[in-house]
Amino acid sequence: MPADKDRKALKLFSASMSIAEIRDELGFRDVKSAENAIRRVLKENQRGKDVDTERQVELDRLDNLYRAAYPRALKGDARMIDKCLSIGEQRMRLLDAPEKRENGLLQAYEKTIDGLGESIGNADTALVQSGRMICAQIDYAVAHGTGVEVTKALYLVPHLMNVLTQLGATPSSRNALAGEARQATSNTASASSSSKIVQMDEFMKRFG
Repeated sequence: MPADKDRKALKLFSASMSIAEIRDELGFRDVKSAENAIRRVLKENQRGKDVDTERQVELDRLDNLYRAAYPRALKGDARMIDKCLSIGEQRMRLLDAPEKRENGLLQAYEKTIDGLGESIGNADTALVQSGRMICAQIDYAVAHGTGVEVTKALYLVPHLMNVLTQLGATPSSRNALAGEARQATSNTASASSSSKIVQMDEFMKRFG
C-alpha cells in the first residue's frame, strides 16, 4: 500500500539514509517523490496534535515512568529516588508552562514595543528583534528549564535592559530624552533672542 511505502521511507530517512538511496531502495520515480512521501507521513503524524495535547501525552508518559520507579524508590534505591524527583520536577514544569507562556517576558516586551509607536523606525528592526530573541530565550528557560538553567537565562536581563535603553523604553532613557528635548528648546529660544538683539543693534546703528 502507498501509505506503508511512505512510512518505510520515513523510517529509512530517520535512519540517516539519503533521499537518493530511499528512492532506489523503495522504487520511487524520482527524488522529489521520495521527499513528498516523507512529508506526507510527517503531516499525518501531526494530525490532531497541538501544544496542549502534546503536553498531556507527555504528562501521561511521565506518570507511567513515575509509577514504575516509585516502588523501588520507597525501598531506598537511591537511583530511583533521584529518578522520581527528576520526573516530579519535569511534571511541574509542564504543568506551569501554559501560564508562564501567557504571562511571559516576550508578551510584555511586545506591549512595550507597541507603546513606543512611531519612535521606532526601520533602522531599529535588528535592535528590536535582538530584544525579542532574548525575551524568548528567557521565557523558554523559565517554562522548561531547571533552577540552574533559569538562573543562567536571567543573566541575559542586562542585555535586554541595554536594548530597551537604546530604544528609549526605560524611565532613565525617557528622562534623558526629555532633558535633551528641553535643552534643544532652550537653545533654540536663546538663539532666537540673540538674533533679535543683534537685529535691534543693527537698526539702532543705522537709524538711531
